[in-house]
Amino acid sequence: MKARIWNHIIFKLALMVIAASSVVFGFVLLYSYTFSKEIILKDAERRARYLALSVARRIEQEFRSVQKAPLGITAFLETPDSDLKKLDNLILRTVRDHPEVFGMAVAFEENTFPGTLLHCSYYYRKDGQIVHDVQTPETEDYHREDWYHIPKILNRPCWIEPYYDDTAGGVLMTSYSVPFYFVNPDGSPGALRGIVVADVSLKWLSELVASVTTVRDSQFFIISDTGRFVTHRRPEFIMRETVFSLAENFDDAKMREFGRAMLREGSGLAVVNGSPMFPDGAILAHAQIPSPKWSLAAAFSKDALLEDIHGLHRETLVLAIVGILMMLAPSYLVARSIAKPLRKMAEAARKIKQGDLDIDLSDVKVRDEVGELAESLTDMSRGLKERDFIRDTFGRYLTKEVVSSILESKDGLKLGGEQREISVMMSDLRGFTALTSNMAPEDVIKFLNRYLGSMIEILIEYRGTIDEIIGDGILAFFGAPQDLDDHPARAVACALRMQNAMEHINALNEADGLPHLEMGVAINTGAVVVGNIGSEKRSKYGAVGAQVNFTGRMESFTTGGQVLVSQSTHDKLRDILDIKTELQVEMKGVVGKINLYQIVGIRGTHEVRLSDKCYKFKDLDKPLGVCFYGMDSKIIDEKMRQGEITQLSPTSAVVRTTDSIGQWEDLRMTLCDPVYEGFGDMYGKVVSIDKTNDYSLAMIRFTSVAPQIYKVFREALAAENNS
Repeated sequence: MKARIWNHIIFKLALMVIAASSVVFGFVLLYSYTFSKEIILKDAERRARYLALSVARRIEQEFRSVQKAPLGITAFLETPDSDLKKLDNLILRTVRDHPEVFGMAVAFEENTFPGTLLHCSYYYRKDGQIVHDVQTPETEDYHREDWYHIPKILNRPCWIEPYYDDTAGGVLMTSYSVPFYFVNPDGSPGALRGIVVADVSLKWLSELVASVTTVRDSQFFIISDTGRFVTHRRPEFIMRETVFSLAENFDDAKMREFGRAMLREGSGLAVVNGSPMFPDGAILAHAQIPSPKWSLAAAFSKDALLEDIHGLHRETLVLAIVGILMMLAPSYLVARSIAKPLRKMAEAARKIKQGDLDIDLSDVKVRDEVGELAESLTDMSRGLKERDFIRDTFGRYLTKEVVSSILESKDGLKLGGEQREISVMMSDLRGFTALTSNMAPEDVIKFLNRYLGSMIEILIEYRGTIDEIIGDGILAFFGAPQDLDDHPARAVACALRMQNAMEHINALNEADGLPHLEMGVAINTGAVVVGNIGSEKRSKYGAVGAQVNFTGRMESFTTGGQVLVSQSTHDKLRDILDIKTELQVEMKGVVGKINLYQIVGIRGTHEVRLSDKCYKFKDLDKPLGVCFYGMDSKIIDEKMRQGEITQLSPTSAVVRTTDSIGQWEDLRMTLCDPVYEGFGDMYGKVVSIDKTNDYSLAMIRFTSVAPQIYKVFREALAAENNS
């Protein structure tokens, strides 16, 4: 039959080259992109901080030059022999000499000039000319204006919060006001005489901020000392929104914190990886403008900053793909040179599969790995002639330890045994036979293989020898064929690990709609006979003796989730075992009561603890009716008994019944209510009984529960928790 193209070595080798090259190129591209991105972002942070400081200093210089304008006038007004007739010329000259000043005014306190209405003389720019305006109490009460009132109260020069000036046609303005005083005879300043104010149009400020060259989607804005926007690329925000109201509108905590830093710190930097206002991330830098105590911010979009590197990365990716495709030609030539001898070897392998071990690959002359493979294949065909012996030997044994022990010994196949002290383990799934009686065969196999696969893996890890796998039961022992000084500890640790693994197995079962499983494990240490048992045609390496039988009886007393050890195992490990309870039981064929110990952990070299599954009983407001039947050696009693579940936990129940019930009795149970008809069965063991004159309270440990009934229990427990 002609092989499909994807089964040819040429295709596979080419695919391998592409895959390997793709991984290498991918790693290089990823490293290059990440490294370049980091460099660009770090450089952007430095540029953002530098640009914010640079623009802030430039604006600061402009405001400082405005602050100098009133100084000459205030110096003139505070001289004792100042000639006020020269004041208008001085104001006019100052406005003309300071183009950054929109207008200047000198406003006096009331009654400074008795008998005259002159209070304020104002010169300002209009249509390219300097216009003079005189304000009197009849035209405007300027004493209430911020530019006059605030410096008067503060008794110092100050900048005024920006405002829209109707005189300038609604242009955004700010003012710098300087108070001046009467001069006392001793030359010291006396009472306030008036205010010199210089008005500044902020149109130049908006134009300056807008002219700063930046990357796409970046922005600059200025806020006042109250957080109000003085400039912004969206005009509707100016003097109508603050950085905090905007952050509140977008519910952006990062922007709110950045606004606080702008008002609190001289300069700073913040990197935002994603926020409502900057979903693609941004680099934010800010710097204060000291003179008006405003703050300037620069916001760089990360997406825009990385736009070039994204484009370069795409181009590099295309080149990498082209390079990978160009590698197909040389890989094809190499693959074709290998394919011819490999075809011959494939034909030889087919002959071996059919049982023809007489092959000859001497015509494969290449002296490389392919030639070595041809030679090895020829040698293998010779070696396979001995396969019958190897197959028979391996077919009779299970574990690697047993196989190695027998094959390395000249008497390895000899029937017989020896007496040795070992630790015997027996495990069994509770109620497995009844649970799977109505299951489809494929579900039973899946059910069982999942369980056995996990258990066998753990047994091999602890060097246990598997004697028998009978359905759902496992008989294994530790300490043979290889001596293990710590075989009791290994057996106990292995059993605890197996119980812990049941939690994962049950989770998988529940996901597949399969029943919940519970396993009991018993461990006993004692002298048994181990060796080859059987005949010359078929044998096994196993253990026999009274201690093996005793372990089986012990296992019948286990409930789901338990690990029971015998007195002999306990005595050897008493210092490192964590014991939950001690049981005294009577066994068939054994005189007197036997002590068994429920183990929850072992310390030392093989430290293992059972998962914490401490469930508390919940009282049910509405008891669940239950019908139950006794079980003896998996044979179900025909007599039905009834009771009701009054207390419940995920693993156990308390059943109140007036019918007879015995401790350690195995039960098959169903929910009696017709509502639950067809929900399946549950199985359990009676672990304790509290009898009264009228009824018995039996604590039953579930060994297996049908999925639908398990769901009813979970809902009942959830309802009790919520009530």
